[in-house]
Amino acid sequence: MLKKIFESTLIMGASSAVVMAMHLVRVKVLAVFLGPSGVGTLSVLNHFHTLAATVIGLGLGTGIVKYTATFKNQRDEESVQGILSNSFQIVFLFSVIALLLVVILRSQISIWILGDPGYGVFVIIYAFSLPLAVYPSTTNSFLQGLKRIRALAKINVLRTFISLMFVIPLVFFFRLEGAVASVLVITTVHLLLNKYYLGKEANNYRATLRMPFDPGLVRKLLQYGMTSLFVGTAYYSSHLLLNIIIVDSLGLEMNGIYQPIWALTMTYLTFVLSSMSAYSYPRLCEMTSDRDIREELNGILRVAVLLITPVMFFLLLGRRPLIQILYSRSFLEAAEYMPIQIMGDFFKLLCWCVGMYLLPTKRLITFILLNLLQDILLVLFAALLVKRYQLYGITTAFALSYVIAFVAFYWSCKRQIGFALWGRNKKLLICSFTALAAIIISGRYLALLPYITVVVLVILCWSFLSVKREEVGQVMEYLSRRLGDILHTFTPGSP
Repeated sequence: MLKKIFESTLIMGASSAVVMAMHLVRVKVLAVFLGPSGVGTLSVLNHFHTLAATVIGLGLGTGIVKYTATFKNQRDEESVQGILSNSFQIVFLFSVIALLLVVILRSQISIWILGDPGYGVFVIIYAFSLPLAVYPSTTNSFLQGLKRIRALAKINVLRTFISLMFVIPLVFFFRLEGAVASVLVITTVHLLLNKYYLGKEANNYRATLRMPFDPGLVRKLLQYGMTSLFVGTAYYSSHLLLNIIIVDSLGLEMNGIYQPIWALTMTYLTFVLSSMSAYSYPRLCEMTSDRDIREELNGILRVAVLLITPVMFFLLLGRRPLIQILYSRSFLEAAEYMPIQIMGDFFKLLCWCVGMYLLPTKRLITFILLNLLQDILLVLFAALLVKRYQLYGITTAFALSYVIAFVAFYWSCKRQIGFALWGRNKKLLICSFTALAAIIISGRYLALLPYITVVVLVILCWSFLSVKREEVGQVMEYLSRRLGDILHTFTPGSP
């Protein structure tokens, strides 16, 4: 079981790693030419855009994947086409409505999210990208339902590379205005790539507004996606509110300082967990026995903690040079606040692991309430702590919200399916938490040489106590066996 989870995680993460590398180049360009204030402004606009895209998407993505795969398996090509055209029609309609509302309310939105009506033009530019984004978002889910994984990987890599070629000159010549305009470029590139790869399908699928509308089919998609819509909206709303709290209390520049903290800690978690879920989610969907689910959750947790804890060590040790390399010296203040956020990431990881079973087992209300709890706590703690502790208050709010959420997730998991940690997983969690805490505390009170000595000893002890030899062997064997396959994914002419 552990070997399968390792394999899926590593192969699904291949394209994400390439995209991440190019994304870091974009981050560097923005940081150098825009500085903390410009990056802080873009962050708020991007969070607003993500929230708007989530709302107009109506959570249909999950349903598109499910029903496309189902009808394709049944060889019902008419229904497969119906899924694509109907989902595109309903989401496009909502995107046009959203565009009109944002144009009308641009000044009020600008004041709400940035405290200044002068950013209304930027808000409009982001709004015009929403209808353009409907085609790629819908067809992405459709291609996933068709299991065109290599096509999706190529789309992600090519979209990022081509967009980067436009973003760099736009930011260089036009600074913040160019960075804002790049959202239209990126969306258009994504649209054209999806159109190209969808056009390669033998069945001539089309995302069109001309097909007959099927209310029954849309109702099925909406029923399947409402949970994802609600949780996604709450999640991105809390992120947007967090940015607004920082801007209102500390200003745009400090919001820019917070972005390396947020971006670095979000990137590695998203990279690993999204890769793992590609295997773990359908695997849990197949299970009916609580005992099997408990075993699978323990396996998921073990793999996730073993993969991510070393990355946390690396971020704690290298955060200053990393921020300077990826951003600029103007952002170095962020290194002071990052350790608390990383400790919060540890509990965020545990929340994800023990809550993974909720959607596959259709415990939808529990899933919604537990995620909503964390979102509310994040905003509440941030509002209470930011004035007194500034960015320390924001990172503490993040950590506290996930500590409490993990307690709630674990209690729910134990009550509903009798979950209990494997003995070796208890040992792993204790060792990992202790190691992270030791590195953070010693970094505050020890000089450089004693600090490095402590860190080396801590990591060696963690490795000796936490990692089994056969687990290392499985990963190394898989990496050597699959490296050729991963490279083949991006070879021209490969399907």
